[in-house]
Amino acid sequence: RIQILFEDSKAIMSETKLKIGYWKIRGLAEPLRLLLKYTNVDFEDVIYECGDAPTFDKSCWFDKKYNMGLDLPNLPYLEDGDFNLTQTLPILHYLASKFGLLPPASMKFQCEMVESFVMDINIGFIRLCYSSEESFKENRPGAIISFKELLAQFSKYLGSKDYVVGEAICCTDLFAFEILDKLERLEPNILDEYSNLKAYVQRVKDEPRLQTHFQDPESTWFYPLNNKMAQFK
Repeated sequence: RIQILFEDSKAIMSETKLKIGYWKIRGLAEPLRLLLKYTNVDFEDVIYECGDAPTFDKSCWFDKKYNMGLDLPNLPYLEDGDFNLTQTLPILHYLASKFGLLPPASMKFQCEMVESFVMDINIGFIRLCYSSEESFKENRPGAIISFKELLAQFSKYLGSKDYVVGEAICCTDLFAFEILDKLERLEPNILDEYSNLKAYVQRVKDEPRLQTHFQDPESTWFYPLNNKMAQFK
């Protein structure tokens, strides 16, 4: 059934190309791109590039932000014909619904719980990375300890499952995978105590549908994690 949905999605998008708008970073949009790559959907990445220091000019986005017809303007945004959405998780769920990567109905609320849990980790990661140089250096060791405590909880929850809902990947996994990869880049040994999480990350990296994205140096996978003003990019 999922395979049919993937094939249908390609036909749908040949009529109207879906658009994802975001900064020229992985940031909050990369899970959306991963989902679209996984389901073989042809889409347009609308990229906004922040200016260099010291002003980090963002007029490329703010000059357009309120003139695009978005209901609640923000980045990332999705445009699918006349339909639009903003905010990462609503877009993720919309795409998963349209292209066959929603979790089973029986696991819907558990997956939303995992996504909220992972978002909390991501917020901590963002706060650390966008702090001042002094604060980043001072707070990094404590943040790593806090991240490990949260990872221990996620490791216990995941247990021996291949993916959050069992054997099949869903949108929640792509969202969780992205922040786990970010944490490994911040602290390369951070998953060493959690063999199931290391295997989980590797399982997504080995997905055949994502190999082109992971290997193409021009793909968004090779974009910085954070924007130019961040201490850790």
